Amino acid sequence: MARVEINLNNRPYPIACEDGQEGRVREVASFVQERIREIQGSVRTATDTHLLVMVALMLGDELLDLREGKVPGAAAAAASPLDDPELSSRLQKLADRIEAIAARVETP
Repeated sequence: MARVEINLNNRPYPIACEDGQEGRVREVASFVQERIREIQGSVRTATDTHLLVMVALMLGDELLDLREGKVPGAAAAAASPLDDPELSSRLQKLADRIEAIAARVETP
């Protein structure tokens, strides 16, 4: 199991991932950080946890739009990967990690 440290909103987060997936984790973190910056432009007083929740909701909304075919040409591309049990398992593990990180951030 590999470990990679990512930074979201200037906070470091150590993340465990499968060997060889470090680059992908960094790429996803960069994508999430871009979304955080988008939200920060309109919501200046949000806490880190609030920002991460808002980003999760934004990405979830986009994902549902893809699944429902609301993005032209993307329905076919989105349908098959989401039916993949391995991907579903990875997404669930990632969601669990995000919740654990959010819980640690909220703890004084």
